[in-house]
Amino acid sequence: MKKRAIALCLTAVLLSGAFAACGETPEKAEETAPVQTVSPEAGVTEEETESPTPHWDAVRKEDLGGITVNITCDEFDSNYYNVVDWDEISGELLADAMYNRNRYIEAQLNCLMAVSYSDEIAKLEQSVVSGSGDVDLTYGLITNGGNLLQKGYLTPFNKLETVDMTQPYWDQGSQKDLKLLGQMFYGFVDFGFDHYDSMTVLFYNGALLTQYQLEDPQQLFLEDRWTIDKMLEQLEAVLTDLNGDGKYVLKDDVLGLVGREYYFQPMQYSSGVCLVSWNEAERAFKLNMTEEHFLDVSAAIASVYQRSNAFTDYSNYDQARISFSDGRALYYSRLLGDFRQLREVEDDYGVVCFPKYKDTEGDSAYFVQNPTTLFLPLLVGDDNGDREPDFNEIGIFLEAQGAYTFDNTLGIYIENAVIGKGMRDEQSAEMVRIMMTNRSFDLTHAYSFPSISSNYAGCVTNNSNFASIAKKLERNFNKSAEKIVREIEKNLD
Repeated sequence: MKKRAIALCLTAVLLSGAFAACGETPEKAEETAPVQTVSPEAGVTEEETESPTPHWDAVRKEDLGGITVNITCDEFDSNYYNVVDWDEISGELLADAMYNRNRYIEAQLNCLMAVSYSDEIAKLEQSVVSGSGDVDLTYGLITNGGNLLQKGYLTPFNKLETVDMTQPYWDQGSQKDLKLLGQMFYGFVDFGFDHYDSMTVLFYNGALLTQYQLEDPQQLFLEDRWTIDKMLEQLEAVLTDLNGDGKYVLKDDVLGLVGREYYFQPMQYSSGVCLVSWNEAERAFKLNMTEEHFLDVSAAIASVYQRSNAFTDYSNYDQARISFSDGRALYYSRLLGDFRQLREVEDDYGVVCFPKYKDTEGDSAYFVQNPTTLFLPLLVGDDNGDREPDFNEIGIFLEAQGAYTFDNTLGIYIENAVIGKGMRDEQSAEMVRIMMTNRSFDLTHAYSFPSISSNYAGCVTNNSNFASIAKKLERNFNKSAEKIVREIEKNLD
């Protein structure tokens, strides 16, 4: 219902053409209060408006005693925002906004950020094992989490007294999907932007929609009609053998869907199902491959992705980008951050989420592929000399970062990084905003079940018997899952 309500509101906005001003997040766009005036007889006119930065206004600002927040990060990747700070002002709008944000927060809280790029996980482990506590936060891929947890090297963020994870600048979908044994070890807070860049999306070619007289997928989404069946109709409609050789080839012809398949998880989550789930009451992971609704969704996914389909090709990611850029693919499946690789596209194009199964039982969510997250080490230092580890100070720092980014810097990311360099219409930016409200994160990434995903992918591409293969996988899955839980429980005691 939440997604539907947002969609209905957005439909009205699209029809009226009254889009939010640049730099406003959806929350901010709705927060401006009407002007209140008193009668002329009173001799006074007052204007009462809500603050444009309510979260930053409310967040705790405390002198942290000059501590240095030591952060280790993955090596810089120019294609994605897997960074949390920059060395200097460069003229690039988002980078400069992050730089200014960090210097402002340092001044407000009396602290310093020290960021080290490369070997981020090794440095965290060394800090914990040696007992030095010289790493306070690590910004690394979510796939590192399972191993770190089983070694007992992490502290859950919800244990910090100075952190409020109910705030909107802490991603709520990740807490729903990844919380284990009541603890949240993954810090998806608005600080870096890779967990936005890593959202799986469909770029679509507007010229081909017009040429083949197809319905706009964004409008289908807003009308709650964007389904796998509807997408399948469009994929079949555009398939064209341009050179007349009787074959459909990625580098020569017009295809329906190209790019990455992401183990087909985006369509799972948009359809309200997932391959592996966590049951908190039973304290156990569960493999869902034999569930009736999951099987129905998987069959629909296979109708799009099975190898025998001529209209879908995910065999060569680089050639897929060229095909889409050249106007020979209707849909291009990649991460949101890949818009930076589409600057040469001449046709009008936009972005839309993956379609859902026709009879979706759960809430649709928008899948994030192996994003970068924050890890909080088991041990941290005592920089301010109060004879206590700086956990609470780190919490204050993260709350300030999240609140400031949510109210200020996130709008710059959407409006200038996304629209300004790739997606050319405000409708696409609104689509991104909707996707941001309900993102999904996969347990097979966070807790190291990669073989399950690859085996499932094999079933889809070959249109195999899911239930039969699931029974073969289930015994080994349960055994490894139980071991993971035991190791994490042992380290929580």
